[in-house]
Amino acid sequence: MKFTLSHDLYVHNLSMIRWYASFVGLDIMEPNYRPNVLTFAAGFGSSMLLVGEFYTVWYFWPNLVKIMESAAMYGVIIQGVVKFYTAVRYRKFFEVMYNRLDLFHYECRQHEQNNATLLKLMERICLLRQYLTLQFCITLAILVFTPAVVYFFKNDTVLIFTILIPFTDPEKTSHYWINLSLQLYLVVIGTAGFIAAESVLILFVTSVAGYANVLKNEINEMNSLLLNAEHTGDRHVVKAKLLEILLLHQRVLEYEQDLEQRYYLNNWVQVASIVINLTGALFGCYVNGSFTMFSIGIAVTVQLFELCLLGTILSIKNEEIEHAFYNSLWYLMDRSERRIFQIMFHKSQHAVEMTVASMAPLNIVLFISIMRKIYAFAMMLMSFFE
Repeated sequence: MKFTLSHDLYVHNLSMIRWYASFVGLDIMEPNYRPNVLTFAAGFGSSMLLVGEFYTVWYFWPNLVKIMESAAMYGVIIQGVVKFYTAVRYRKFFEVMYNRLDLFHYECRQHEQNNATLLKLMERICLLRQYLTLQFCITLAILVFTPAVVYFFKNDTVLIFTILIPFTDPEKTSHYWINLSLQLYLVVIGTAGFIAAESVLILFVTSVAGYANVLKNEINEMNSLLLNAEHTGDRHVVKAKLLEILLLHQRVLEYEQDLEQRYYLNNWVQVASIVINLTGALFGCYVNGSFTMFSIGIAVTVQLFELCLLGTILSIKNEEIEHAFYNSLWYLMDRSERRIFQIMFHKSQHAVEMTVASMAPLNIVLFISIMRKIYAFAMMLMSFFE
């Protein structure tokens, strides 16, 4: 389907996100949304496995391989629970953010250059969502079909992942099927939930690029008006354009502030859980060559890279805004105009960045540092195991 307006593509992308979120009962953009049966079922199932990790450690102790395999999946469950809680607890935040972006795209639909800029951005966002969906679906297929493949070729029964429902024994046939059924359900709806959550994060963060590009377009238009004012002496159009830029820049600052504030906990939990995921997955790949652990390891590595890349994009776009202000024709402004412009330039130099609980900026440098530490820790565990 070919779109000519960024607003139409934004609405289409949002409808796809809502479709995935509905599998978990979290279509929070539905008018008068209330948690439904799917919401409670997903919350109950996740809570069972969240508590079940402690029982799993007790059950398999001292089998280090099984414990590390359970740790690899436990990090995923922690992520899922936090994302689930954030969506339910801060539903109004997401509604406000969706409406902000909807209004922004709607306002720019009649401006040819701004619409083209936002349309190109939305096409890239949709492409990223499709790639993300493909990646999660491949991981889902590996997890779901592993028990069937193992049974067919080795005549052995295995679970999708090594986390047990409390007080169950997977050696018993009835208990095995209870665990497998719950895991199958959670893997399917969890995949849909993760696609929705990650797609929302991509939409929110990369939309800063849209704000930045439109703001740069407006500054370029102001530069043209300043040059014309030198010949005509008409300052009214300059002041009107400067006011538009001021209001737009204020919207960008508020948007970024709300984004960092709401994803403050999410970023920390996601990075910490991925450390657990990857350590357990690397251990499982090294010790028994588990294809399941291999697929999980790739999935969470891509997820960490995506998160750090989004933080980098936010920082780069803030720098572009600062440079656009600095390289503008501000010296052609009169005193009152220059005073307003100086305030905006000052604020652009102190823009918000995405961080991990204010301990470190979220960027590619952090990704490399985390990967090195995970590898070192996994190698240390493997040396003990040998």
